[in-house]
Amino acid sequence: MRNLLAASALALGVAAPGLASAQDLTVTGGFSIVSRYVSNGFDQTTGAAFQPWVEAEYRGFYLNLWASNTAKSLVGSGAEIDVTVGYRGEIGKFSYDVGYARYYYKNPSVNCCGEQLLTLGYAPTDNLAFSLAFARDPVADYVDTGLTVDVALNDKFGLSATYGSVSNGGVDYWSVGGAYAINDTVSISGSWQDNDVNDGTFVVSLDTAFNIR
Repeated sequence: MRNLLAASALALGVAAPGLASAQDLTVTGGFSIVSRYVSNGFDQTTGAAFQPWVEAEYRGFYLNLWASNTAKSLVGSGAEIDVTVGYRGEIGKFSYDVGYARYYYKNPSVNCCGEQLLTLGYAPTDNLAFSLAFARDPVADYVDTGLTVDVALNDKFGLSATYGSVSNGGVDYWSVGGAYAINDTVSISGSWQDNDVNDGTFVVSLDTAFNIR
């Protein structure tokens, strides 16, 4: 399944106009081309992945669809689709995002699992932000907790670091990297993805985000 914090580098590198607006209905979309799909330090592909997404938001309520090819030899499926619904908002320098994600896999078709999501953010300055994310699977009985620090060095380049842990016999994982905004809709990023079980992997990504409506 998709890493909860995988969008952090994209958020630093590109912000589509209207993406943060919660006053009216907005529809945004985009895609990423990554050298390898990695979730919590575990490879989900043996090579590159194409990851399109689309999101509709109305006054803080949103529906997000995200997809990726996967390696059947690693996850037992050739594709993954994530469906997330939730509500997000801001109070001063604090932000919050409450939602639920369901994960679907194809070939064979599997309605795998779901997670209850909560992300709390704090931005003491325009160039520094912290976020604490929780993902709980009530069936598998685990909680995935991740802390991310984002630093914007200027309006083009930013750095991001994440440390996370999965309860009940899970793993500790971490990543560090940076993103560069080529323009208002396209960014490139690179990050080292690792955990305490496997050897780490360096991932390069080309990310896009744009307004549809």
